[in-house]
Amino acid sequence: MLRKAEDVLTTTDVRRRQVDERIRRLESRLVREHDEVPPSLVHEWIERASARFGDARVRDFVPLLVERAVRASVLGFSSDQHEMSGTWLPDWARNTARRLLADELPRRWAHTAGVARRARQVARVLPVEERDLLVAAAWVHDIGYAAELADTGLHSLDGARYLLRAGLSRRVCGLVAHHSGASAVAELTGMAEGLAEFGDERGRLRDALWYADMTTSPDGHPTTVEERLAEIRRRRGPDDPVVRALAINGDERLAAVRRIHRLLRRTYKPARG
Repeated sequence: MLRKAEDVLTTTDVRRRQVDERIRRLESRLVREHDEVPPSLVHEWIERASARFGDARVRDFVPLLVERAVRASVLGFSSDQHEMSGTWLPDWARNTARRLLADELPRRWAHTAGVARRARQVARVLPVEERDLLVAAAWVHDIGYAAELADTGLHSLDGARYLLRAGLSRRVCGLVAHHSGASAVAELTGMAEGLAEFGDERGRLRDALWYADMTTSPDGHPTTVEERLAEIRRRRGPDDPVVRALAINGDERLAAVRRIHRLLRRTYKPARG
């Protein structure tokens, strides 16, 4: 009798793990299919739907029910458009990034375009007058990797100095200079004094840029911040200053992403099916 109970428990556990794995694959697929939605929201909708349908009598149906609920939320989010301020700045930034990156560094360009898409999605958490600043900073945040601009080797600093010479506001330059924890890398590489030329804006606008960067893969696809940090470690290796800096700024990156996620939750209520 005891043996039968153990067999039933094992079978139940195996079935639960199978369903959980299907839901993880479902999340990866939905995040990629719905590039217009911030990935942290897709993750939350899946978690919420999974909890809601977790007691379904036929667990094999749970992934299907979860998918239907998430797709309903996606439709609501996609139709909830927010206005931009409509200045020239994002167009200038996009054209500049394309000129500097598209041919020389196509993968970096793909990442940049993905970050800019993400920035447009999360711009709804900002005042209207700051939304173009966010999108513009997203387009140019990595231009310092271009050979034409490379000087110090710290791409955020090289990019910010170029933007300052081009006449952009110090606010945009500062966002680029300090994006995604660049100050920790500057400390490790002896460039903190140079980076200090630019103010580090601590607030919602900076958080939004960090969110956009940290939820976009090197190929421009949406990803979670945890996957992004793991990918950085794999790609760069333990001795790279960017990886070493994660011991200093990893928690700060996570905190910025979580703050923007909470704001996104407040600006949109998922549909209830």
